[in-house]
Amino acid sequence: MKPNQQPEILKRLHCAAGHLNAVIEMAASEKPCEQVLYQLYAVQAALDAVGLRVLMCQVKDSETLILNSSSSNERANELKRLQSLYTIHKHKAFIRAR
Repeated sequence: MKPNQQPEILKRLHCAAGHLNAVIEMAASEKPCEQVLYQLYAVQAALDAVGLRVLMCQVKDSETLILNSSSSNERANELKRLQSLYTIHKHKAFIRAR
């Protein structure tokens, strides 16, 4: 992760941690399940947002290799790896949306 990308990602992780801490407190104080669920949705949304940022960070890191490598196999492998990371991120978001 590059230094210019780190502050935004850390900010979003802290946001997710704050929401998760709220969920823990709500569960410990026996709040209604509906309220806990809404807070859990906030945690999931915050994690989805940070996951997308981290994925974009990886895309930027891979860009140089993809554009400058003289090896077509190396470029293809990197594109497949990025596709796999994207698929994992989208699949998890899809599962939560169901």
